[in-house]
Amino acid sequence: MTNNKSIGQLLIEAGLISSSQIQLAEREHQQSDLEISEILVARGWLKQETIDFFAQRWSEMLTARSKKPLPFYFKEAGLLNVEQINEILKLQKQSANKVRFHRLAVEEGYLNQSTVDFFLAHMFNVHDPKTTMGIPPHELIRNYARGKKEFSNIDLRSISLMGASLSGIILDGSNLRSANLSKANLNGSNLIRVNLNLANLTQTVLTEANLSRSFLKQANLQSAHLGKANFSGADLTGANLQSAYLAKANFSGADLTGVNLPANCPYEIYYDSSTIFEQNFNPTSAGWKIRVSARKKRKNILDDQGV
Repeated sequence: MTNNKSIGQLLIEAGLISSSQIQLAEREHQQSDLEISEILVARGWLKQETIDFFAQRWSEMLTARSKKPLPFYFKEAGLLNVEQINEILKLQKQSANKVRFHRLAVEEGYLNQSTVDFFLAHMFNVHDPKTTMGIPPHELIRNYARGKKEFSNIDLRSISLMGASLSGIILDGSNLRSANLSKANLNGSNLIRVNLNLANLTQTVLTEANLSRSFLKQANLQSAHLGKANFSGADLTGANLQSAYLAKANFSGADLTGVNLPANCPYEIYYDSSTIFEQNFNPTSAGWKIRVSARKKRKNILDDQGV
């Protein structure tokens, strides 16, 4: 692999590898006959085709007069395969609103936001100032301890924050796919439109947290504290809510297909007519309560008053 330093820097900027991983590979390289690229591949951090793409084709593609669609570059770099691209295109067609391919790729956990931003900026000169690169767990915790709570649109994919106390943190639009947040305290936090697919949230405190429009496919929320949490419009398909505390949690418009739900609840849980349940689950029999929007509630009051 030629020009290791420049290629390594590209991979870091693209959000595909961390500087500490590059440094570790360089140390191993000095102690063995293996090339740095071989070490990165052997450790499972990168595919060989991804390294070859940046080493052999990146410069050529940057200077090409005509540009290909964005999915083409992800495929050539070994970041998406044909099946994944077709799946995202299928979701794009099914979406009621126009959603860009790269946004769905991030939401489904196929790519992280920093990688998408890197390709958009370099290939198409498109910049998104709202999005930031990922940061290590210790740095996030240190910044939080210093009083910072705003961490929106950040890539925290597979991060481990087990047992961390992050009450009131703002992570709107962030990618926490496969993150380990077990026993963490996120009380009162904002996690609007966050990717938490496959995340470990066992015994996590999410009391009064706002998770509206977030993605929690196959997330493990077993024994989590979800009192007064807002899951409106969230996708929880296949999630595990066994033994979770759900008092006054709001699932209006949420997709609860395949979710392990309690058959009977001694407390109120809210839903509305757009909430999706398994066919054999009856929310009324289970003690769930219909949630009426403030606008509809006001209309009902005016109707009762004959206004």
